[in-house]
Amino acid sequence: MGKNAPSQKEEQQRERPPIYIAFEWHMHQPIYHPYETVTETMNGGNTSSSVKGTLPDGKDTPDLREIFYSRWGPYTTWVADAIESGKDAGLADLGASMSFSGSLIENLNALEEADPNGTFKDWANRFIEARHWETSEGNPRLDIVGFGYHHPLMGLIEYDDIRRSVADHKQIVAETFGDDVAYSKGIFPPENAFSERMIPALVDEGFEWALIDNVHLERACENYPYTTGSNLKPPNPADQQNPDPDDWVQLNGLWSPGKVSGGFAHRPHWVEYTDANGRTSQMIGVFADRYLGTEDARGGFGALNYEHVMSQLEKFNTDPDHPLLIVLPHDGDNYGGGSDSYYHHNFQRFVHWLQANPGRFQCTTIQDYLDKFPVADDDVVHVEPGSWSGADNGDPEFKKWNGDPVNGYSPDRNSWAVIVAAKNRVRTAEAIDPDAPETKEAWRFLDVGQTSCYWYWDGNTEWDSNPTLAANQAVEQADRIIGQGPDTMGPTLYLPQRDPYNPGGRGWGNKPEPEDVRIWTLGYDVSGIERVDLKYREVGEQDWQSTPMTASPMPAPRTDPKPTYRGEEYGAELTGLHDVTIEYYAEAQDTLGNISQSDVQQVYIE
Repeated sequence: MGKNAPSQKEEQQRERPPIYIAFEWHMHQPIYHPYETVTETMNGGNTSSSVKGTLPDGKDTPDLREIFYSRWGPYTTWVADAIESGKDAGLADLGASMSFSGSLIENLNALEEADPNGTFKDWANRFIEARHWETSEGNPRLDIVGFGYHHPLMGLIEYDDIRRSVADHKQIVAETFGDDVAYSKGIFPPENAFSERMIPALVDEGFEWALIDNVHLERACENYPYTTGSNLKPPNPADQQNPDPDDWVQLNGLWSPGKVSGGFAHRPHWVEYTDANGRTSQMIGVFADRYLGTEDARGGFGALNYEHVMSQLEKFNTDPDHPLLIVLPHDGDNYGGGSDSYYHHNFQRFVHWLQANPGRFQCTTIQDYLDKFPVADDDVVHVEPGSWSGADNGDPEFKKWNGDPVNGYSPDRNSWAVIVAAKNRVRTAEAIDPDAPETKEAWRFLDVGQTSCYWYWDGNTEWDSNPTLAANQAVEQADRIIGQGPDTMGPTLYLPQRDPYNPGGRGWGNKPEPEDVRIWTLGYDVSGIERVDLKYREVGEQDWQSTPMTASPMPAPRTDPKPTYRGEEYGAELTGLHDVTIEYYAEAQDTLGNISQSDVQQVYIE
């Protein structure tokens, strides 16, 4: 080999495309007390004890002000500063996605109104400016992606709830950041919590792609190298529909409890959902890196050793038509990910690293990547439900918001029973008079009651009571309409759950689970429920079998105030099934003959 001839490693590197890196920075604060503005809550003493503390001046006062004012940078100029540093360095496609909840926009608008010349004066201006900076593909360098207005857990709510939440978000984004830049084609679901049953609502709202935590793609593959170190139950075999990608690698230099998919889970793929009527909806899944995103959230470049960790994936980057895409998702306003150094010093170091490695790594917006490297039409995958790791590791049952009873009581289950009842009454009012001010006000209260934050902070009486408070306010409005027309709505049902999750298989700690499985739901109807049935069949069969779901008493609510209305729990046990995958749903009928059905789900029984 000649003195200046390239090495074998250099020749291999020339044949590979660069690895593309994208960011998703998530910004959110809830309505802390439904339904008050943040300034009303600050001044009225209704702030939960979980957000009280000691301010820097030593005064023992509610620190809700500190929560917002300590985050003034991410909520005003720092995001644009980071993107601008890459733009000024000549990086043609550097940008970022940012999810910004409607409730946070409300909060910042209220703070600006209360102090017009204060910290949050013209807070949106730099975001507006950055949205108008274009990449080489003509896309915004700052993509304010789709989101749910009040940060609802979309994997546990219904089609129309998802669509209404997104529609409200579209409106406030246009009002705040301008309607001269089109609303994003992509969505970051709150808590990065995704279920394929969300796809029809998202597609009908115009989305082409959604960010999904990549562990839920990996767990849906044959021969997934499960480890208890992931702090998750083993995947259910009904979800393991993807072939083994045979690219498992143990990453070094960051917390990664087991092997990950080096190539397959770092490329976008189509995901789809077929409903009970046979309608199939499809969108692109963009897979956000669970472990690299968590590490980047500690402070960005330097906290995550980009060179050392990402170079371990280069050997899987062999398809120039679909190069690897590493998406780093995390809160852009919390901890190291929301710090001055993240957006300035450390991000500038990231820019310099890109300049030094142009053939190996490039920063991109997700939309740019998808425009350049379209997903093949036949590249369709399955993903299990679940969220990112910041919520008790994001299990497929969404247990952070769907917790089991402890000592006989679950604040989560109680709150869902209250929301189910309120939703049925509001829907009934909407069917009678959708344009009535009372109906619109009822939805405003009910939507804030579904923010996932009210379920996230369990164990605090005020947070646990917020869904009930919001629901009571909603039904007070809805009840002014109910009775003015007929009840044409079927019962409202909570997404059916099962216990155990892996019947006959393995549960927490890889311990054996019972074979018999109980399917349960929560139901309510204005006119009363006549029946609830569990419909099930073996996958591939034509006919559905049916068994009654019987009501079970729920413990008394422990909220303040007590709910005006609350649903009941209905359940049925399936026994004697072995080595079979079944699909199932719940069907309910009210006393007037109105019928409703839940979405169809699947489970493998060992």
